[in-house]
Parts: sequence; structure tokens; C-alpha cells
Amino acid sequence: MSCRFFLNQNEFNWQEQKASVSNPEQTHKIKNVLRLRENDQLILLDGKGILYNAQITSFYSRGVQCRLLSRRSVNTEPGLKITIAQSLLKGSKFDYALQKNTEIGVFEFIPVVCERSVVRPDPLEGNRELENKQIRFQKIVQDASEQSERGIVPVVQDIISLVDLCKLNLTSYDLKLICLERSKTNGIREIINSIQDKVHKVLVLIGPEGGFTENEIKLALGAGFTSLSLGRRIYRSETVGTVIASILFFNFNELQ
Repeated sequence: MSCRFFLNQNEFNWQEQKASVSNPEQTHKIKNVLRLRENDQLILLDGKGILYNAQITSFYSRGVQCRLLSRRSVNTEPGLKITIAQSLLKGSKFDYALQKNTEIGVFEFIPVVCERSVVRPDPLEGNRELENKQIRFQKIVQDASEQSERGIVPVVQDIISLVDLCKLNLTSYDLKLICLERSKTNGIREIINSIQDKVHKVLVLIGPEGGFTENEIKLALGAGFTSLSLGRRIYRSETVGTVIASILFFNFNELQ
């Protein structure tokens, strides 16, 4: 199986059938981990659904030069676009949620700060901390996309508060769900059975370890979210998105 790497679109030149791998981590992996050599083949992707079969032609101090042999569209993306608005979680839990939801086919992520979120950006660190988190989150998603043979890299949006999220124009989503533990309201089957029109985009809002506050629930319901219960068992916050996405993809025939 050929190794896969997502590159920036400006690193491709299809007219000249060339591509350059200039990312230091990717270059290190090709040279020193995989130990690929000249004439070895690999797969390069532009993150927009185009796959290139490529062959290494040379190595230089900061990168790898490749010849593009062929290209084609990648047909591995689900038609159902699921966005996970996930509360920031402590330790590696948020990383895990990004990784597993990327593998299963989630389209986009929105990191959310809730009232009970343990992890909060430090205002003293300013934009630097946010930028560093954003870079790390996007790298986790890219690595998971390469591993799971996806044609795109899901976007991790900027960190936002739940209050500000609910102020956004969310009318492009056909279905907006807020996950509530110990709720006696709608189960996932009830919600799916109630859908009358075609669903293209879904937004799933998932709370922190301590759950949403009553004020946050009222705010989300007022913004058009539908409450969702996953039954009598309690799931970890980092698990919920994968459970719901799996059910939705199965129901809408996206796991074929």
C-alpha cells in the first residue's frame, strides 16, 4: 500500500507534472521513517478530493521532489456532511474525538467552550495559545485523514463559546442536535423517523465532562437545536460524536 500525504494546493503543478513535499514533518517521515528512495511511489492529495499517484525524483535539503504520474477524484467522502461542535476536553480526550470522528467521516469540527468546560483558553496567552491549539488540532485531523484514506481534510474551526455559537446563522443545517444525558426526550430513532425532507447537513452539539447547564440547554433549544437522548447509558463526551455519526451514516446508507 502506497503512503499518503496531504499537500497544500500550491505544491502541485499538474501542467509540469511536478509536486514538492516541503512540510518538515512529512519530509522527515518520507526520508527517515519510511526510508523511501528515488523512484519509490507514493500518493499525494490536495485536500479537495483529488488524488495524485506520484514518484520520488529527488531529495533536497528541505523537501522531496516528485513526478506526478496520474490523478483522479477520490470517492470516499459521505454525502451527509456532519459537523461536530465538541466542547473542549481535558488531557488527550479532545484529540481522541478529533481523530476517531475524522476516521468515520465527519466533515467539520467546531471546538466549543461551555460553562462547565475544564479546558479554557488562557486570556493572558492571547491569540498565540489559540493559534497553537488550532495548528495541533488540524494536524491530528490531517494525520487521521491520511490513515483512513479520506479525500479531504476536515476543517477545525476557531474555538468559540457556546453563547457565540448559538448567535451564528445556522440555517444551512437541515438538522441540529444537542446531546443530553439522562434525558427522557427524543431518542435517535424517534428523530430519524420524524425527518420528512432530505438531510444534507447535520450539526451535533456535545457538552463537556460535566454536561450542559440548564441555561445552555435553553439557549441551544432557542437557537433551533433538537434535544437528543442516547438512552439509559452514559457515554463519555469524547465518545458521543462517534456514536451519533455512526448511527446517522448507517441510517442514510453512507457506510456502504
